[in-house]
Parts: sequence; structure tokens; C-alpha cells
Amino acid sequence: MVPSALGAESADAAKLLVVDCLLPGQVRKLGTSVTYLTARRAVKTSAGDCEVRGGEYVESDRGNYASALKIWIPGARDGDKVAQTYVGEIFEKGAGTAPDYTAAATWYQKAADQGYARAQINLGFLYEKGLGVTKDPVAALNWYRKASGLGDAIVLDDGGSNALPSAGANAASQQKELEGLRNELAQTQRQLDSARQELERQKQRSQSEVNRLSEQRRKASDAGNVGEVKKLEATLAQREQELSGRSQDVTRLEQQMSSFRTQLESLQTESAGLREQLDRAREQLSGSQKELGARRSELAETKRRLDATRADLTKQKLDATAAAQTETKRLQVQLSQREQALKAQTDELARAEQKAQRYRDDLSSLETKAAQKTAATTTATASAPTAASALPPSIQIIDPPIVLTRATPSIDVRGGVATRDIVGRVTAAGGLLSFSVNDRAEEKAVDANGMFRVAIALGSKSTPVSIVAVDQQGKRSTVAFTLVSGGSQAAAVAAPPAVKVSPLNFGAFYALVIGNENYQHLTQLKTAVNDATAIADVLTSKYGFKTTLLKNATRYQILSELNRLRAQLTDNDNLLIYYAGHGELDKTNLRGYWLPVDAELASDANWISSIAITDILNAMSVKHVLVVADSCYSGALTRSSIGQLEAGRSDEERNNWLKAISKSRSRVVLTSGGLQPVLDGGGGKHSVFARSFLEVLNVNSEVIEARRVYQELSARVLNDALRYRVEQVPQYAPMQFAGHESGDFLFVRRAN
Repeated sequence: MVPSALGAESADAAKLLVVDCLLPGQVRKLGTSVTYLTARRAVKTSAGDCEVRGGEYVESDRGNYASALKIWIPGARDGDKVAQTYVGEIFEKGAGTAPDYTAAATWYQKAADQGYARAQINLGFLYEKGLGVTKDPVAALNWYRKASGLGDAIVLDDGGSNALPSAGANAASQQKELEGLRNELAQTQRQLDSARQELERQKQRSQSEVNRLSEQRRKASDAGNVGEVKKLEATLAQREQELSGRSQDVTRLEQQMSSFRTQLESLQTESAGLREQLDRAREQLSGSQKELGARRSELAETKRRLDATRADLTKQKLDATAAAQTETKRLQVQLSQREQALKAQTDELARAEQKAQRYRDDLSSLETKAAQKTAATTTATASAPTAASALPPSIQIIDPPIVLTRATPSIDVRGGVATRDIVGRVTAAGGLLSFSVNDRAEEKAVDANGMFRVAIALGSKSTPVSIVAVDQQGKRSTVAFTLVSGGSQAAAVAAPPAVKVSPLNFGAFYALVIGNENYQHLTQLKTAVNDATAIADVLTSKYGFKTTLLKNATRYQILSELNRLRAQLTDNDNLLIYYAGHGELDKTNLRGYWLPVDAELASDANWISSIAITDILNAMSVKHVLVVADSCYSGALTRSSIGQLEAGRSDEERNNWLKAISKSRSRVVLTSGGLQPVLDGGGGKHSVFARSFLEVLNVNSEVIEARRVYQELSARVLNDALRYRVEQVPQYAPMQFAGHESGDFLFVRRAN
């Protein structure tokens, strides 16, 4: 392609980027005599479409705080929840300036109060991180759950860390829970105040509208325009009805506020009483412990004197004469007396220990009452567990390759061998307490990354394997499978039976798979095209995706295909985007870039930023989106807003779960690593990441969430990368500013 053509293609590609567009007003006619111009309307669309429709926009990468606000602020001030959310995101992004998280929280709150899930997710993120608001895990959890409608399936996620506090919450933590509940009630009251003020403003506006319509009706009546009078009277009646409804809403809110104030005062009174009881119990326990320490010191001194006496007695026995025997008897009597005294002191010490135990039991009882009071208050206020709540431990098996399901699969192993190594990874958000394989403790086999390797002695035909992990909170997870001796060395894993669930309408599945390796100006890659080709084949043949495969694609080709999908897909469809190729990361603003084959290292003109991809996905009406990037990608939320179903649930429960999350709009991203470079190769014909992704998709036999794919895949990638002395840990999270509401992407295995 000649340089002039390259320049034209680059210019055309810029027209495919999604922008904030302010469309001109439309000329409309009311009746036969009134013509008016509607207000300008804000939309997200491509730059080219905005131009065709006569709209006003500024390119995203060149926009700033003021120009972006100009598009959306009028609608936000008029109460449009979508516009309010976009304004909040503009403040959170800080286009051209530092982020204003306080302003972002204010606008998110307005939209969240109207029940807008996207704003609720964004507001929960600010509360979880303490950005612009006081850090409040309970409030964050509540907003995540309101957005998803999945209840307790939403938990705060620490990203796989094992460093959460251990079990055995003490009185101080219970008091902290009560303090959090008081803060939540206060927050709820502030929300009610805000809602009441908004209703008052709406009531005033409605009253002004009624007055204006009354005046128009009077003028029309004076002019003898009967038709206009009837029309205005109908409108006036409607407005008066709306005014009456808003007055009733204000009254209900005031009643609700009064109830919450009463509840808050009651909680404060109960909390103060409970705090006094806990303080008294602590004082009693402290006194008992001091007394116990004194008794132990006295006992130690008595034992020391007794030992000295015994030594002296032994010496006297060696030199004693007949006359000294009498003295020996006297000393023995004295020794007996001291031993009796020691026994009395020991008994007294035992009684003191029993007394201390009673104090401990009393304290435990008070703590139990505090927990019960907290639970009751939590139920009354629709609260949520504290940040320490977490899912049970997660166990992934890497070798032999298998995706664990509710069935118990069998795995063939080569005959004539005595042992088989099992390699895997265990993660426990609550801190790992114990880890056992076939009832044998194996905690020392787990390294700092959670990786483990355990040798299993094989029986004559079949050997059951049971792996159990228990965290510090007492939660446990178990995986089980059977090793069958006598199979071939390369025998495949027996696929577990598919889940028997009632049919669900998951919608149509589409995939855009991109593999770039033949770069015009950058270093050539080795496996990207092969990775993309294999993944496209698996998605099409085994999961029924309608797949588009792009090999060695330019910037224009990638953006053009994304815009075609944006125009084609509906809100009942699912889209997976897989990219393998060069990536760059701007560490100043944590913005990732994909580098098409026409990219140049010295110029970012043909780079595709994560912001551009996010904006396109945000403008799509498609229901579920998963971006899988074997390169850099940034700008993600925490994983906390993604629902999770605990292991061991029945088929019916899992079916209901899948039905719930399949309805929620989701935008999630799975990357091959963090901020460090990732391996190109290491997996035979594929990269380490691509090979693991293919393994999980091939072995799976049921409906599987993208989060479970990530859990299985991340353990494999970490294990393989460590062989090359590279720490490569895949990342998984919702995409920020892309319209994620909750739920997850689902892979639905096609029936054979």
C-alpha cells in the first residue's frame, strides 16, 4: 500500500472511534399552527455517524473535562440517570485534569437512587476503594448487590490474596461491625434526605406547571377557544394528579425517615449497653489473668525451693550418721508439709483457672449476643456481611489437565508406574488453615504462590484422590477424581457428564479473534496467528460461536470490524473478542494499547487504546462482552461486582443461578498477565496463555462462567511460566466505564 493510501486509511479509522456526540434539535409541529425546535440530544456513536447527522463532538483522546461535560450536563441536571452516570464517569476519569471523585460520587448517587445498575456498580467501587467518599466495604457490598439482584452471591474479592485476617473475631471486631451498621443507617438517612429534597423540587416544578397551565386555560377561555381549553384542562388534571402523587411520595419519605431515625437511636442505645458489658467482661478477664500470673509465679518459686530442699536432703543422706537420721525424718516431714502446701496452691491455681474460663465463657456469650444483635440489625436494614466475608478456598488442578465439575471424572495413567504427581494451585481469600490429600496433611507442599505438587501412590486398578482445603474462617472446599491405572500415557481425560438443567435461552454467540505477528515496523512474533486460528476453531466447533478471524490486521481493519459488530448485534447477543499481538502500556495513566501490524514504535497514530475499545463496547447494545487479551489491557474495576456460586450446589440451584446472571449486562476482561511482559511461546505451537485457554475450553463439558475459566487458566499459566523463571499471573475483572452492571460471560458447550 502506498503512503498516501495509508494516510487515508488512518483518517478513515479515526471516524470509526466512538465519541460523545451532541445532535442538533429537531423541528417538530404541534397541531396545525405551532412549530418548535426540540432540545439538542446527547448520544454515544461513531465520529463518522455524528458528522453525518450534523452533530458536535470532540475526539476522545483529544477531549477535555469541559468539552465532555458540555455534552451530558444538561440531561444530567434534568434528572436523566444515564446522563448523570456519564457525568460521574467524566469526573472520575478526569479528562484533561485530575479526577474529582467527590463530584463523581455525587452524580453516581443521583443515578443510583433511580435504580440505575451501572451507576450503582460505579458508586460501590468508590466506596470499596474510599475514593471521594469514606471507605465503607458494607456500603460497597450493598450497592453491588442492588445492581446485580444476586444477593449473597456478591462478595468482596481480594484478587486471590491469602492475607485476610484469621478466624476468631474478637469483641473489638464486633464493635467495629456495629459502628459500620450505624454509619450505614446514617448514610441511608442522608439518601432519604436527598430523595425528599428532590421530590420537593419536583413538587415545586409541578406546581409551577399547574399554575402556568391554569393561566393558559384562562387565556384560551377568554379567547373562546373551546378545543384548546379542553386540551389544557386534561393536561392540567394530569399535572395536578402528578403533583398529588409527589406530595404523597414526600409524606411517605418523611415517614420512612422518621422510622430510620428511631431505628438509629435504638441501635445506638443497644450498642452503648453492649459496649459497657464488653468492657466489664474485659476488666474481669484482665484481673483474672493477673491473678493467674501471680499464682504461677508463686508456684514456680515454691518448686524452686522444693528442688533446693531435695538437693540438700540428698547431700545430708550421703554423710548422715545414726544421729542424723532423726533430722532426716524431720526434713521429710517438712518436705511432706511443703508438698501438701504445694498441692493446696495447685488446687487454688486450678480454681483460678476455672474462674478465668468462666470469664472467658461469659465474654464469649456476650460476643455471641453481639453477633446475634448484629445479624438482626443487618436483616432489618438489608445490610450485608463485612469485608472479611469471602468464598471458600478455590482448588485448580493443572496436571493432569482437567476442569473440575460436580461429577467425579476418571483419568487414565500409564501402567507399570507406582506413583503419579498431582500439580495444582489453591487460593484461600480467608487465609489457608489446612490442606490435605487423601486425609494426609500437605500444608508444606503449598508454596507462596499457592502452587502444590503431591505424589499419589497408585493402586492396582483405580486410585481415588480427594483434595481438601480449609481456610481460617472454617470454610472448606473439596475436589475429587479417580486415577485409573493401565491406560496409555497420552490418554485423554474422561469428560464428566454434562449438567442436566432445563433449557435456557443464552442468546447468540459471536467472536472476533485477532492474531497479529507479521509487523511492518516492530519485532515479529511467533505464535499469535496460530493461537488465534486454534481458538477460533474451538469457539466455532465446540461452542457454536459465529466467528470472524483477522490475521495480521491493521488499525482500520480492527476498528471497522468492531463497528460492524456494534451495528449488527442486539441486546440478546454475546460477544467475545480475542487479541494476540504486541501491546504497550502507558504507565503514567495506566492506559493500555493494542498494536496493529501497521503500528510504529515512534508514533501512536495507529495504536488502539484501551479507552477506544472500551468506548466502542460501551456503545454496543450487546448483553455480554468478554475481552481476552494476550497483551496489555488496563482500566478495570475490582472483581467484587461479579457474582459467584459456591461449589457443591445442586443442578437446580446452578440452573437458577445461570438464569439470573445471563440477564445482567456484563463487560469483563481476561488478560494474559499484569503490567509485566508476557511470554510469546512456551506452550509448544502456542503461547503459555493460549495453550492454557485452549486446554480449559477443550476439557470443559458444561456451561461455565468466564470467572471459572480464569481460575482454571491462571493456575496453569503461573505454573508453566515459573518453569522459565517468569512470574506471569493472568488478571480478570469487569471493564471500567464500559457499562458493566453485573453477571458474567458464559461459555455454553455445544451438545455432541
